[in-house]
Amino acid sequence: MKFKIINNLTIFLENIIPEKQLSRFQEFLLSGAIFTEASNVLAILIIFIVVSEIALTIMVATINLSLSVWILPFFVIPGLFTYVVVQQEKRAQEIEKTAPDFLRQLSSMLQVGLSFENAMEDMSQYGEGPLYDVMILWSRSISKK
Repeated sequence: MKFKIINNLTIFLENIIPEKQLSRFQEFLLSGAIFTEASNVLAILIIFIVVSEIALTIMVATINLSLSVWILPFFVIPGLFTYVVVQQEKRAQEIEKTAPDFLRQLSSMLQVGLSFENAMEDMSQYGEGPLYDVMILWSRSISKK
């Protein structure tokens, strides 16, 4: 489901944020297995914070909450960072466990006579795990060229 406001904010963010910064943030998200464009994630974060602040302002005005609750929506940013770091650690452990099998499969496919590209393409279609996810992304990027 696509929202027009997210799309418009995404385009706006892509125009004002330098490409280098967006690509660094995209790499950070990918390392945590978040396969969404960086500008979309930023747009969703901005919308969430604005909507939350409006809701909290209404709540503060109606039930006399402390003004310190306005900081609560900003905890989403460290929460996202923590989630990505935890995912990176899990992914690193999975890669350490599955790398020997992955390399054995790749080696046997190369010994049979397949080219590296064909071996990677075949492995991306039938394997599971973080290394195979990378191969799927790699094969998609190769097929787009």
